Amino acid sequence: MAVYKRKNSWHFRISYKKIDGSYGKVNSDTSYRTKKEAQLAESDLKQKIHRGFDVTNSELLFIDYFEEWYQIFKKGKNSIDNDKDIERAIKFAKSSFPFAKIKELDRKNYQKKINEFAETHSTATVKKHHTYMRMCIKEAIQEGIIFRDPSYNIKIKGKIPPKKESEKFLSLNESQLLIDDLLQNLKPSYISRYIILLQLATGSRFGEAIGLTWDCVDFNNHTITINKTWDHKYTKDFSNTKNYASERTITIDLNTLNLLKQLKQFQQTNKIQNIFKKKLGLVFASNVDGLPVTNNAVNKTLRKFLKNIHSAEEITSHGLRHTHASILLYKGINIKYISRRLGHKNITTTLETYSHIIDELEQKSSREVDEVMNSLYKTN
Repeated sequence: MAVYKRKNSWHFRISYKKIDGSYGKVNSDTSYRTKKEAQLAESDLKQKIHRGFDVTNSELLFIDYFEEWYQIFKKGKNSIDNDKDIERAIKFAKSSFPFAKIKELDRKNYQKKINEFAETHSTATVKKHHTYMRMCIKEAIQEGIIFRDPSYNIKIKGKIPPKKESEKFLSLNESQLLIDDLLQNLKPSYISRYIILLQLATGSRFGEAIGLTWDCVDFNNHTITINKTWDHKYTKDFSNTKNYASERTITIDLNTLNLLKQLKQFQQTNKIQNIFKKKLGLVFASNVDGLPVTNNAVNKTLRKFLKNIHSAEEITSHGLRHTHASILLYKGINIKYISRRLGHKNITTTLETYSHIIDELEQKSSREVDEVMNSLYKTN
């Protein structure tokens, strides 16, 4: 170990024994103005090495460590969408910290880059990038590669308002008009129209609806069981539900159930399930390839019928789920039941998602309470 002078600046060199018994060397990559400064820096690093500081990995670029962490610990462990979220965070890190070593990250620069990104993005998007970078940084601290957390107490505030999809839904009257128009133009070969009607009737997610199989439709007890989804984005195959609470059995009204009976009879008559190699048993099997239709196809059909009924609201198929929930809430159905019916992880998710409707109903309830209390006063 030595402190030495080169030209007009001071440097240090440290030799140390690694845990595996081999030896390593570190040359200071910073020039110090005085010998004392170099000695203090040398002493600080010696203490870190003694406490298990990973000198070798601390020299890595942050983006390289982030990429390696993702490949080893995260990729393929959850959903494909989760992988895409982390990959977008890595892309952000590459543009924000392209040449920064992991040991060089500091809170000031980290916050600055977060602030710049927040100027053109929503809080949710910024928070998602921050979350995955912080997970990676925490791992580096755990491994003894760095000792300080540059992501600690970072403030997240996006400047772009988030898109509140849950506020996009049809009124009861619009829902009735949509159903009437769909029924007047319903043919078993037009699968998208049946999917729209099922989502309106059950509040199911799009992937849950197109992943529904006939063995999960109970015509006797008037229920459907949602225990899987269809991954229409990536694998084009069955996949798991969003979470454990998403696996559920829910009631279905007789009108919608009769539509499913018509669809099943059409499939049996035309042997839809038998003409393709893969026997998937899908309720909404296309007569073209036996697979479900795309989300884009359903949204296109939905836009067409919303235009027919002169709807003021433009929604996607996911808006049908919110329409179902809003109708039940306005009709006074117990929110705990609605939460289970929608397959939410807990009732808090339901309360947060539909707070705008609940607030409106609360105002209505306050007036009703006044009427109830007024009715208790005896009239002369």
